[in-house]
Amino acid sequence: MGPCYTCIVILFSLALFIHECAPRTAEKDYEDVFSPKAQYTTYKDLVKLFYDLQKLYPELAKVYSIGKSVEGRDLLVIQITSDVGETHDTRPAFKYVANMHGDESVGRELMVYLAQYLLKSYGKDERVTKLVNYTEIHLMPSLNPDGFESSSVGCESQANFIGRNNAKGVDLNRDFPDQFDRDSSDDEDYLFGGRQPETVALMKWVMSKQFVLSGNLHGGAIVASYPYDDSITGRDCCVESPAPDDPVFKHLAHTFASKHEVMRKGNACPPDNFTGGVTNGADWYSVKGGMQDFNYLRGGCFEVTFELSCCKYPPPEELPSYWLVNKEPLLAFMEQTHLGIKGYVLDEEKRPVKNAKVLVEGINHLSKTTERGVYWRLLLPGVYNVSAHAPGYDSPVLSVRVPQLTDVATTLNVTLAKTAAGAFVHHAYDAMEKFLKDLSQEYKDITKLTSIGKSVEGRELYVLEVTKEPGKHLPGKPEFKYVANMHGNEVIGRELLLLLAKYLCQKYREGDNRVQRMLNTTRIHLMPSMNPDGYERSKVGDYSSMRGRANANHVDLNRNFPDQFGPTKDNLTPQPETLAVMNWSLSIPFVLSANLHGGALVANYPYDGNPSMESGRAFLTPDNPVFLHLAHVYSDAHHKMHLGQPCKNIPDERFPDGITNGAQWYVLAGGMQDWNYLHTSDMEITLELGCYKFPPAEDLPMYWEDNREALLAFIEQVHAGIHGFVHSHIGHPLSNATITVDKFGRGVRSAPSGDYWRLLPSGRYNVTASRHGYESITEEVTVPENGSVSVNFTLMADDPQHWSSAYDFRVLDNIMGTKYHTRPQLYEALSELENKYPDIAEFRAGDALTTSIFHQLKLTDQVGSPEETKFHIALIGSFYGSQPLGNEMLLNFARHIATAYTIGEPIHKKLLETTVLHFIPNLDALHDKIVQQYNGTDKCDVEPLEEEFGDSLYNYITKKNLNPLSNYTREKSFISLLESEKYDLVLELASGSEDVIYPEVSKDVYDKFARRYQDNRTPSEKYECSKASNIVHGNLVDVLCERYNTPVISVGLSCCRMPVESEIAYVWRYNLRGIMQFVEIAKTGVVGYVRNELGAPMRSASIAVMGRDVTRQYRVSRNLAHYRALLPPGQYRAIVRCHGYRDQIVTWRVLDSVVKQKDIVLQRLDSEPEHIQGGLYNELPVNSDPNTVYITGLALDHNSVPLKGAELKIYPLTKPKTPIATNTSDELGRYLVAIPVTYMDKEVLVSAWADGYISSQRHIAVNGKDNVTPNVLFKLEKDDYVLGMPRLVFVMLAGVVGVCVVTLGAWCFGRRGVAREYHFTQLPSDDKRLLCDDLNYEIVKKPYYDEEEIPPSETDSEDEIVLLRSDREWKPAE
Repeated sequence: MGPCYTCIVILFSLALFIHECAPRTAEKDYEDVFSPKAQYTTYKDLVKLFYDLQKLYPELAKVYSIGKSVEGRDLLVIQITSDVGETHDTRPAFKYVANMHGDESVGRELMVYLAQYLLKSYGKDERVTKLVNYTEIHLMPSLNPDGFESSSVGCESQANFIGRNNAKGVDLNRDFPDQFDRDSSDDEDYLFGGRQPETVALMKWVMSKQFVLSGNLHGGAIVASYPYDDSITGRDCCVESPAPDDPVFKHLAHTFASKHEVMRKGNACPPDNFTGGVTNGADWYSVKGGMQDFNYLRGGCFEVTFELSCCKYPPPEELPSYWLVNKEPLLAFMEQTHLGIKGYVLDEEKRPVKNAKVLVEGINHLSKTTERGVYWRLLLPGVYNVSAHAPGYDSPVLSVRVPQLTDVATTLNVTLAKTAAGAFVHHAYDAMEKFLKDLSQEYKDITKLTSIGKSVEGRELYVLEVTKEPGKHLPGKPEFKYVANMHGNEVIGRELLLLLAKYLCQKYREGDNRVQRMLNTTRIHLMPSMNPDGYERSKVGDYSSMRGRANANHVDLNRNFPDQFGPTKDNLTPQPETLAVMNWSLSIPFVLSANLHGGALVANYPYDGNPSMESGRAFLTPDNPVFLHLAHVYSDAHHKMHLGQPCKNIPDERFPDGITNGAQWYVLAGGMQDWNYLHTSDMEITLELGCYKFPPAEDLPMYWEDNREALLAFIEQVHAGIHGFVHSHIGHPLSNATITVDKFGRGVRSAPSGDYWRLLPSGRYNVTASRHGYESITEEVTVPENGSVSVNFTLMADDPQHWSSAYDFRVLDNIMGTKYHTRPQLYEALSELENKYPDIAEFRAGDALTTSIFHQLKLTDQVGSPEETKFHIALIGSFYGSQPLGNEMLLNFARHIATAYTIGEPIHKKLLETTVLHFIPNLDALHDKIVQQYNGTDKCDVEPLEEEFGDSLYNYITKKNLNPLSNYTREKSFISLLESEKYDLVLELASGSEDVIYPEVSKDVYDKFARRYQDNRTPSEKYECSKASNIVHGNLVDVLCERYNTPVISVGLSCCRMPVESEIAYVWRYNLRGIMQFVEIAKTGVVGYVRNELGAPMRSASIAVMGRDVTRQYRVSRNLAHYRALLPPGQYRAIVRCHGYRDQIVTWRVLDSVVKQKDIVLQRLDSEPEHIQGGLYNELPVNSDPNTVYITGLALDHNSVPLKGAELKIYPLTKPKTPIATNTSDELGRYLVAIPVTYMDKEVLVSAWADGYISSQRHIAVNGKDNVTPNVLFKLEKDDYVLGMPRLVFVMLAGVVGVCVVTLGAWCFGRRGVAREYHFTQLPSDDKRLLCDDLNYEIVKKPYYDEEEIPPSETDSEDEIVLLRSDREWKPAE
């Protein structure tokens, strides 16, 4: 035993020695490396612990504070990495931030544990050592130390959230800038103003230190929540808001959750149930002003929020268990810092490029380089195109493959070459002149430098042409221009055009495909300075002053151009710079241009002015869709403009998407962009390029980088739309041909070589080419989504008789031997039409006081028959005798309509069947005096010496400037005419312009009427329109509509008031289609009768159509109470009123070329609402339950009678067989169905059914902004089926069966062959009274109702609305 015992003792001692000496890893037995303590660390103890660790591990740990809390506590961070005192360029920075809610304490202690674990395990555990050697780790145990100190153990927050919030009661995770803030901007006032010190400290830390990855540790749930936390919808929950890097964020969240044995189950804290233990933040619940979104958007740092415990502040003895379950996820998440790519961005001399933006194609998120040019970009495995951008450098695109997940990022270094634009300095006049001359000398083959004039002080107004084969217009090559520095102290555009010129030249020579294509196909004109004198008076550093803005004569050049609304004090005297630009713009067929300004950041499109010259009121061109597109092209391509942020000196000035209508922003008269649009074929917008008017030179690289792509993209738009040539039938190019497009009122002119360009968005159009002396031609053209289409026109020489046969039913009097008629001649010509067409024409002269003064012709089908239910449209000559052209068009159109009707032309025939046309010439008694002045020449500016009728009528109505010597008989008669005839619409045929004037009241309606004329007339190029406007004329149109409920649309037939007589035929040809389209407005609208429930006409009823920019009153007719409403297509609401009856609101859906019959039944005030069709009902009350949304409405039969007990069921679209909610309607037909809040802003299927009725189903979009989706109306049809058969079929079948049964019975009796025996019994004597007595019996009388006589309801097949007593608008669900 002795030796054995000795051996055993020796072996045991050896084993014990080996056990004590062998190294042990923290993975296998972490207690020997680090043992977590089951206690919370106070702020005081935390400070001591961190500084002790720094002292104990000086090569690995460094403690610092990023700021102080409200109560003065340091916001401590411990940085852990090897050689912590050195700078390590290639180590990515990682951070954990915990305890931003002071009572969520688990994360705080885990950071204390993690710091100790990393330091103690370094050099002992391979994984930890590698992590510390290659990652810069920053751990912040508490962002809210004040809150922690006031918290206590417990699973829920204390009253008033003490402890959760900071010492000022603010939730720090709601205190960060939010991407969806309305006032979001980059200035410091917005970023830091009014925020808590803890928030500001962390924001500055994140924005100054380029962290790659971050975790935000919380409590109260167990889940990994990834961005975004907020959504653009504004909803509180249940809608995903993915970030551009959504796949990466999901991977990061799953990395943590999958390693967490509790989190990955997703149901640790009932009722939460998260698939895989992860969720999108906004889909869980929305957090506005959260930290993780700020990290990603403002710091470029990928941050995920980890909720680590169901109990916010668990007992301390549970802390070791939290460490055990979270240690592996914490380490695994930190290792993701090395996911994706990394590298240097250097210049050609290997110097680092700081703050370069690293972009990945297809992902709208950027990373930035550090001071030493290093970047990191988290990416999942795959192939990516990566580019780096920095001011003053070109941006190469490199392809990189990220391999399957490894622990080392893929290296991609980028070398940037200096941009071709060259040095960034400000150029005074002499320096600019030398720059331009040197450039044109160096690139003679693609540039030409010219001067278009001189400034006030004699400086040249230089324009540099950059194109292949410069110096002349080449047919088929569009012309483009940029004009800058119109205001001398707004210099950004000036320098950008110099940079652009050099860039284009150098890139063209280098063989850049894009630039070569641009210069080969476009003639580009660059004018760096329109106001060189003003520039010389300006000063570097001027942010917003007026110094140097005007020219040397102290005139603002952007107020000096002719204006469409007349002269102003600023444009009475054209400046030399203005005249030079105008002459230049008229001499070259420019297609597209931009005017470069400064002082804001926005793309501004015409018009800059409006008729009232009131800022804030948009005034849009007929080409507004084109201008919107152009403005978006520049703004969207600009690095910052599209954000719509305000300048710091004007914080409330915001521009959605970075664009604005000029007049909507602020009005100005005499602007260059409006002049270009109105007087040339050039479409110009104004580009405000920066808040700083004269920034320092060091900022110019930033401006160039922000604008370079936008400048190029905008030039490329010169090719969008249609282009081509206009030739004569023998092949000669036709200059000044007008190209017009339906839907757009403005035409463009062909160049001297016959080529033209018309900018258009994608779509299908009817394009017309016309020229004086040639027959116009129209082609249907489809413009592709991206690009342009070529359309050539060949015009035949004019043949008036051919045109008359094709378009005017060969009424040769309209085009041959045309002349100005005197009043007697006009009346004679109109009266002849009555004799020629007695069935449709009636000439009225002297049958009443009004017609004794204003003779008129009336055209309608079956003239003399009742006209109460027809539309009445009056065509009148001009209110002004100096415009006699309208009388000739009026006569021509009367001939045209009468002839068309007689030959049976269907459109004209149908028009006269529903409409009465009133032709009223010679309104102004001065007409004959003007006509007698005609001497065979154009009298475009004829001015009578006496007051014209239009002015005197306005003065009489408004009681202004009354003439004491006049009795105003003519004016009184005209007003009496309006009051008696009650015209639905009046068309005034004026001249002296080609504009259309319509009432401001209900302008939305009348603008559409006006466009029907404008879009279908052909503008004439023979005369130049004067821009002097007749203010009284416009006011007269307004006052006639306001006071006499008579809408007058005044159309300008020609720019010349009284052209030569031979020109009348051309004016007729150019305007016939427009006039015809205008009167065809009578094919669209609503008509009907207004009656009470007994069918009696409500002759005193009125109908008011209401809506945005729509207010029109309609009176019913005196006999049948018939109303007529001419309305363009659209949705309208109307209120019907009559004394003693309930108001009724109806909704009309007006369709083009359809006149709808809508009869209206009014109910007495003393009738019972429960039994009134279309009556008023109180809405059902709705509970305020945040987890529930409601659908409410009515169930009615087809006669609008409420259905009690109708069953309503709601189905999800994904499972249409399983209802999610049901309910029934009450005795008034009202119903309310509650569904879960998760269906908010989603579509559901609603089914309604009642016994004896056919069920109905509809798709309903649940309200996304309110908890109630109101006014869902069901009208159920009677179920006429019996035994599964339609009722009529059943009756017929039953009749047939009955006849068969009777026939069969008769046959059976006939076959018996036995004599029948009849037995009679005498009636008792007391039973003979009914047969013998002659007594009077009372007859019970009951009313008999013939259903055919029931007055019609306002309800028709469109399910008219039944109004609830509620502020909500009722509308049928689509």
